[in-house]
Amino acid sequence: MADAPWRCSQCGTVNEPVANACRTCGHWPSLFDLESSKVETDVQAPGEDPYAAQTVDVDELEPEVFEDDVPVDLPPELDLEQDEPSYEPAKPVWQRFARLIVPIGIVLYILISSIANRGG
Repeated sequence: MADAPWRCSQCGTVNEPVANACRTCGHWPSLFDLESSKVETDVQAPGEDPYAAQTVDVDELEPEVFEDDVPVDLPPELDLEQDEPSYEPAKPVWQRFARLIVPIGIVLYILISSIANRGG
């Protein structure tokens, strides 16, 4: 594995040190290719810590100020000062009964099948 970025001998692409093959042409370099085609990178001074905390100057953002003096006219259906609660109208009896038809049918099926199995 290379210690530094390396240049492909076939296409000239600079590849990462951990690359096993060239990312462009797929050429697998030999150890001699890796040694002879190393690309020099910027070397830091020996006293600098590459992981040291850095400071960045940032401009402070001022929050927007909205004025509450502007009157807002809401339509009557969106009026927030209504005291009376809004209820949904009651469903007709046949709609409430229609919701119960399937559970009632299942219960009747179980009862009839259990009675038929006892007698037989």
